[in-house]
Amino acid sequence: MAIDGVSVTVGTTATLLIPTLFTNQINYNQRGMSLLIQNTSSVTVYIGGSDVTSSLYGYALATNQSLAVDLYADEQIYAAVASGTQTIRVLRQGV
Repeated sequence: MAIDGVSVTVGTTATLLIPTLFTNQINYNQRGMSLLIQNTSSVTVYIGGSDVTSSLYGYALATNQSLAVDLYADEQIYAAVASGTQTIRVLRQGV
């Protein structure tokens, strides 16, 4: 089981947090994965579905906070910020 980490640049529109790198390395369609999302930016990052915005979100991830998420096969998770762009870290472990 591999563990991989990447930086993801998040903007004001929904940004997919599961890079192709992750989905190509394991059989994601059948097994899913666990993610640890770390907000290393200086602003709140909003986590949710493909329609996530700073006013429509499932979770507000504050500066220097982390969020653990288990994704099942073919599930996707997105992030957005209120303005500009910010970089966050995503650690993936195949499940």
